[in-house]
Amino acid sequence: MIKIAAWVGEIALMGGALWILRHQLRGVSVHEIVLQLRALPAHRVWLSLVLTVAGYAVFAAYDLVALRHLERSLSLGRVILSSFIGAALANNAPLSFLVGGSVRYRLYSSWGLPPKDTTSLVLLNVLTYSLGLATAAALAFTLEPNVVPHVLHLPFLSTRPLGWAAAAGILAYLAWSASRKRLQIARWSFAPLPFMTSLVQIAVSLGDWILSGAALFVLLPGSHPVAFFGFFGLFILSQIAALIAQLPGGLGVFEAVMLATLVPPMSASALFGALLVYRAVYFFLPLIVAIALLGTREILRWRGRH
Repeated sequence: MIKIAAWVGEIALMGGALWILRHQLRGVSVHEIVLQLRALPAHRVWLSLVLTVAGYAVFAAYDLVALRHLERSLSLGRVILSSFIGAALANNAPLSFLVGGSVRYRLYSSWGLPPKDTTSLVLLNVLTYSLGLATAAALAFTLEPNVVPHVLHLPFLSTRPLGWAAAAGILAYLAWSASRKRLQIARWSFAPLPFMTSLVQIAVSLGDWILSGAALFVLLPGSHPVAFFGFFGLFILSQIAALIAQLPGGLGVFEAVMLATLVPPMSASALFGALLVYRAVYFFLPLIVAIALLGTREILRWRGRH
């Protein structure tokens, strides 16, 4: 029943996303979108590509932080290869953490990392990802508190209390980390990570979120009036919606939320063109490279065995 409910929920979210896309793009022709794509300056596309490369490089830092905590050592090249392939496949698949974890398990186990440590590494990466998301929300909702309520026509005027709540959660986690005291919940006992490890986790994941948002921000129409942190708050909301939907790469849901929140002040055709380029640069291009790398490695392993 739980699986059926999950499928129904995903189908409903996808249907809602398609309805929003249709509503926001009514009156916009394919010709207009093509014109917007052609008008997009090449240097902005290249800048988005550079930010994407930097963002995927940060995924290696996720694994390096986890490996250091587990007191395991692997060559930097192997960590970069595994983290890139895992991230690129996970970003384009449902149940992203399971996909990324299975890729890491296959690669790291072939290099001698015990399965138990690979599982711990994936769980640490999930924690790092979540800490960065909470920190990004705290920054965006505190520094630009009026943008989200204004754009979404919410019954309150500021997201600053939400930002403060997120910041309080992060500070509480850091205080627990500094205390070094185990947390007992029912039958389970949890030991905190070292304080410096927690700080590095937050810095790494926050860098990931900022770079992924910036890769889209530089593609937006040049005349838009939205500042980066105002946009960043809407970007975080879109990413959360995509995470809840658990569709491949949040396809459709992410675009629908961005269109629903940024049209106006931006034109639908210009924004949709930017979203198409972002989808190609940040999602599809790394996916193609990752599949090529993984396929080449598997072929070489097969040839080595035979």
